[in-house]
Amino acid sequence: MATTRSDQRRRSSAGSNRQKARRQSRSSQNERKPLQGRDTGYRVGSNHRQKSSRTVNPRLVIAGVVGLLLVILVVFGISSCVRGCSKPKQEETKEVKVNPNDERVAYGVSAEATKKLTDVLDRNEAFEKIAKNANRISDDRLIDLAIAEPTAIEFVAGSIKADGSTKPYDGAVPQGEYPMLFTYDARWGYMNYADGILGVTGSGPVALSMASMGLSGKTTYDPATIAQAVTSDKLANGTTGMDDSFLANHAVEAGLNATSVEASSDGMYTPLAEDQPVLIKLKSDSGMGTSSAHWALIISLNADNSITVYDPTSAIASSQPWSLGAVASRTDTAFALTQATSADQQSKSTTTEESGDTKQ
Repeated sequence: MATTRSDQRRRSSAGSNRQKARRQSRSSQNERKPLQGRDTGYRVGSNHRQKSSRTVNPRLVIAGVVGLLLVILVVFGISSCVRGCSKPKQEETKEVKVNPNDERVAYGVSAEATKKLTDVLDRNEAFEKIAKNANRISDDRLIDLAIAEPTAIEFVAGSIKADGSTKPYDGAVPQGEYPMLFTYDARWGYMNYADGILGVTGSGPVALSMASMGLSGKTTYDPATIAQAVTSDKLANGTTGMDDSFLANHAVEAGLNATSVEASSDGMYTPLAEDQPVLIKLKSDSGMGTSSAHWALIISLNADNSITVYDPTSAIASSQPWSLGAVASRTDTAFALTQATSADQQSKSTTTEESGDTKQ
């Protein structure tokens, strides 16, 4: 019996051991399966990681591009500064040369060319002043004068603040030479005369002054003096600035004798051939000087039979020769002029006293 129980126990134990072994074997198999699954997964995972390592990261690309641009900008900025930033330093040390005659004109320009440019620049500045103060210029003839005569621009600009005072002619005049004088001279042009100022109405007194100075070689009868005489005789008018009767009756007050001649080529040729200047009254719109009727002086007959005319309203008209016929066709009245003697002046003074003709 004992042996039987012992055998049973051995058989039971052996069966238990076999069951245990089978359970362990199954457990081992179960444990190996996940390992195999992980091996498979590892390989799959490994392949995934290898693929991911070859994919470009967008953030890294953007960062790289930005960095590259910054490097380019820095290099470009440095190179630009090397090329350009050093130039001002060179210019600062470079000596700037200035035209000694007028700093507004480029250095190296000749004195003659500089003078021409200076005249234009000065006129432009004066004309700008006229335009800005046009409302303070009461006489439109002054604006017309500035536009027509470049040499009158500064005079017109000065009229804005002029007080009407005058100064005597201060130049020397050799006898037989006639000074070229203009109405728009600041020494007398701002004085009241006729219906405005002498600058636009004083062609008569200025023309007579040129004749008186040239014939006598003296400056006693300057434009302001003659203008005052015409005004005192009440013969300053608004049409030509001086009535014809002043020549006929009062020329001695300008140191002259005046003889009326025919306003034609033949009528004016004779006194001119005898070296007598001829005072002429030009028609309105004559194309010489101002467009208004005005006085001018023919000072000489030239070798080629052209004539030299000094028009006190125009430097342009006075700077060119004219044919006698062309001027005669533009002329209304003409007077041949000679120098008045002391006897003429004494006779005029006596006649004035006897007639009781006194100046107002």
